[in-house]
Amino acid sequence: MRVLLSGYDSRGGVEPLVGLAVRLRALGAEVRVCAPPDEEFAERPAGVGVPMVPVVRAMMT
Repeated sequence: MRVLLSGYDSRGGVEPLVGLAVRLRALGAEVRVCAPPDEEFAERPAGVGVPMVPVVRAMMT
C-alpha cells in the first residue's frame, strides 16, 4: 500500500505525521510525507528515513 501524508501548516502539524509514517512503514506501507520544503520540516522525516515530497506554497492575487 502507498500512503502520502500531507501537512501544510506548522511543525506542530507536520511532526505527528512523521510518527504516523514510521508506524505505517513498520506495518509494510510505502510512505511519504508531503510538507513545505523549509529546513525545519525536512529534518525530521529524513532523520527517521521517511522520504519527503515538498509542497509548493503559492499565492493567488
